Amino acid sequence: MKLMTKHMIIGAALTLLLFADLSTATAQTKTTDPTPIGRMVSGLNPMNWQMPNFRDMLPAQEEKARIKKKKDGLFDEVTQTASRSWNRTKQVLNPQKLNPVNFFPASARTPSSKQTKKAEPGFFRSLFTAAEEPNDNATVTDFLRQSRPSP
Repeated sequence: MKLMTKHMIIGAALTLLLFADLSTATAQTKTTDPTPIGRMVSGLNPMNWQMPNFRDMLPAQEEKARIKKKKDGLFDEVTQTASRSWNRTKQVLNPQKLNPVNFFPASARTPSSKQTKKAEPGFFRSLFTAAEEPNDNATVTDFLRQSRPSP
């Protein structure tokens, strides 16, 4: 049993020596560029972060000279649009205009000439009720003078 463990230890040591790369044990004189993944990982490391130079973000002197006057920007347009919308909202929700009497025009509030005449039945009433026959017969002789329906 002891012999077998010695052989296993020797075999493992030989295997490690065979697979070990001896060139990595020596000092390297040539450095290689990091791979894209290596650059990405080093960028994620907070120790590698650098403070940005904010002066590079500002416009250059010649660009400042090119700008002659300040134009109305997006902020001004948004401000004007918002104020117009708010004024319209105030007009719509004005309590004086929310009176139900104001919802109908003056012609709808005054009685029309149609209402003074005999009111005609509405759409559904005219569908479900029988038509009224005109009763022009004031006397019996008027009734007998009517034309008779043919058989």
